[in-house]
Amino acid sequence: MTLARACGVVINGVEGLVVDIEAYLSQGLPGMAIVGLPDTAVGEARDRVRAAVQNSELSWPSERRITVGLSPASVHKRGASLDLGIALSLLEIRKLVSLTNQGWKCV
Repeated sequence: MTLARACGVVINGVEGLVVDIEAYLSQGLPGMAIVGLPDTAVGEARDRVRAAVQNSELSWPSERRITVGLSPASVHKRGASLDLGIALSLLEIRKLVSLTNQGWKCV
């Protein structure tokens, strides 16, 4: 599997907004891109998620290109609340966790 989905919640004004998180592994130069109007804090999630996965002694997909899509793309995403969803979707791609078997989708 090279595509995994999860969801998270961000604050939009005074309401919570469910954000779909799609992580995709592909061929190409190794790296990680987060798309879908992330602010600086969400963009820095790549470093926080990588550190958390590696410190948990789990494998990081360093030999492939990682693209994380956040939708709806028309809404700005702020803060670090999507880190867990991004990490879990990357771990599901590597078959280290299974979100669908546990009934988990939103974190």
